[in-house]
Amino acid sequence: MLTHLLLIVLRCVKFSVTLKPTEQINYFNKGVGECNMSNSAQRYSGHSDRGVKGSGKRGNKNTNNRENKKNHVGGSEPKQKWEEDRQQRGKAIHIQPKNQHQDQFLKSMRQNVITIGTGSAGTGKSYLACMYAASELLAGNIEKIVITRPYVAVSGRTTGFKPNSDLEKLRPFVLPLIGYLSDVLGKGMVEEQLLLADKIELAPLESIRGRSFDNCIVIVDESSNTTIGEMQALTTRLGENCRLVCIGDNAQSDTRDNGLKWFEGVVLKHYIPDVGVIRFNHDDIVRSEMVKQLVIAFEREGGYVS
Repeated sequence: MLTHLLLIVLRCVKFSVTLKPTEQINYFNKGVGECNMSNSAQRYSGHSDRGVKGSGKRGNKNTNNRENKKNHVGGSEPKQKWEEDRQQRGKAIHIQPKNQHQDQFLKSMRQNVITIGTGSAGTGKSYLACMYAASELLAGNIEKIVITRPYVAVSGRTTGFKPNSDLEKLRPFVLPLIGYLSDVLGKGMVEEQLLLADKIELAPLESIRGRSFDNCIVIVDESSNTTIGEMQALTTRLGENCRLVCIGDNAQSDTRDNGLKWFEGVVLKHYIPDVGVIRFNHDDIVRSEMVKQLVIAFEREGGYVS
């Protein structure tokens, strides 16, 4: 009996030596179950503050990330980036007409629903249209710029079938306009908006019918190459707070039925209100002196050959 008691005492002494002081207290006060608790169990039961939400460096970092996302701090938010860039660039833009017809063209875009700009090449029609549209977008007066033009190559020339989407096919035709917009809005911003089709959209004529454009400016480049049916479809897409700018040169048309020339005649014949028609001539050419002399020579030789 005495021997049995001695063995029990020796076992208790040996076990207590292996425990740390704090563990001894936990053992004798709360039992073996809590004393042998694993590290993972401690983390999830509150016995350790490491990794617990809201405590320690890891918890604070996660909380800060959630707050940043909620408040749009850090990260690339397209809309926030657009608003910041819009306000900065909008203060710097200024459009200065170089001649009387450019001044009339700019005033017509500001005052009329539809503006038609026709005449000689190199007179700044496309440049002014893009500059004005960009200024209205930066000012917050419109929500989008829509660019379109007919798929018509010079004198019927073509490089053949291109296995791309409609937007990819249209892009080479409107590169000058994209370049003008990039001068004002920045190339990175223009490319981003084209990709998102948010603030700047390329609209193929094939899919224009049935649409309604609101709160935007629609620029139709080389509209002298549209057909009568295409011009009818374009001009009947205008919705609320939408303006249409048609640019072209009736002397350079690669189609049999010049839709721009036809529409210009309809407007004048029926006295359609809120439509401005500005006709540029070779005296308004600002591209270069060489272009001006060539245009004058072509006119004396009987005009352009399609």
